[in-house]
Amino acid sequence: MARLAALVVVLASVAAGCRSQTNHPSSDAGVEAGDGALPGMLLPPADAGRATARGVDAAVDPVAQLARGKLLYGRYCNFCHGDTGAGYAADQAPALGNDDLLTVATDEYLRDAIVKGRPGTTMSAWSVIRGGPLGYDDAEAIVAHLRTWQKRPSVSTADRKANGNAERGATLFATHCASCHGAKGKNGKYGALANAELLASATDGFLATTIEHGRAGTPMQAFGTKLTPEQVDDVVTLLRSWQQAPEEPAPLPPKPGALTNVVLNPRGPQPAFEAKTDFIKVDLVKAEVDRHATMIIVDARPPSDYARMHIAGAISVPFYQVETFSKEIPKDRYVLTYCACPHAESVKVRDALRGLGYPRVAVIDEGILAWRDRGYPVRGGAKP
Repeated sequence: MARLAALVVVLASVAAGCRSQTNHPSSDAGVEAGDGALPGMLLPPADAGRATARGVDAAVDPVAQLARGKLLYGRYCNFCHGDTGAGYAADQAPALGNDDLLTVATDEYLRDAIVKGRPGTTMSAWSVIRGGPLGYDDAEAIVAHLRTWQKRPSVSTADRKANGNAERGATLFATHCASCHGAKGKNGKYGALANAELLASATDGFLATTIEHGRAGTPMQAFGTKLTPEQVDDVVTLLRSWQQAPEEPAPLPPKPGALTNVVLNPRGPQPAFEAKTDFIKVDLVKAEVDRHATMIIVDARPPSDYARMHIAGAISVPFYQVETFSKEIPKDRYVLTYCACPHAESVKVRDALRGLGYPRVAVIDEGILAWRDRGYPVRGGAKP
């Protein structure tokens, strides 16, 4: 059942790769898409809700929307979720093309996963309002593209409510789920079931159906023959007991043209890294940082991920904005890139910088999560 949760989060992770934040600030005009977005996209204000979505849908050309969704999926999602949504291309990213997911996930659920992400996981918030490259229409287009993989008709799970016992659910979760999802739905291999954004979006029926039917062809097995409906309700009630309000978004890092403190230890010695290596272990990087070696550390993830947690001293250069930011990054220092996947986005930045003539660029091999777990310095907020 742990696996079911994993898939639950999987679908929640829809747009690829790697965290996020919460509510959209209110605005009458909407928010224009920033660098990295395709032109003309607007993100409606938070209180626009479904009415705005219906208004957008009414005016949209379905053929053009599908083409756009396919393009955007290929740009921002496929390197984690796979070209055909099979999943697990990077960091156990869930299978978005799975019928067991698509038949129970509403468009709103999928869209919210793209827009808000799953803070604290590798699923980023991709919306413009959270510093990302995608407008509201972009998220709708990606959802439309995901729907092209759906084979069975959708089913509604909205009316099912769990009224179980969380204490009994805890025993069941420890037996069937914790090995994949973590003891309390955190820090597991396959999905953060205690994630606030996930639990805010997923209905009781969605969670229960996922537990019962699983996700065929993925690590999330079906538990409908192993658990009674009452036991499934107990597990869902336990998940609800973990639900908290989504966290407030942190201040976003500078946009292109406003980077500060780009070079770490500008007067320090050169680091003892091989010039042509592709990957460097976190322990070696930490040793050189402690030696006050000079270098540039680049966080390749979307800005909301950086704002929530980044390696102390790193700058934010999202993988889709490398050329724009490169004007502020000197070529005379060793550049290290990282993400949380641990390579999907950081390799894109490394290769882009090499293509722009940077002679010494490598990826911090294990990524930021390994850096954090070793107790190495991290911080949140907009500044390095």
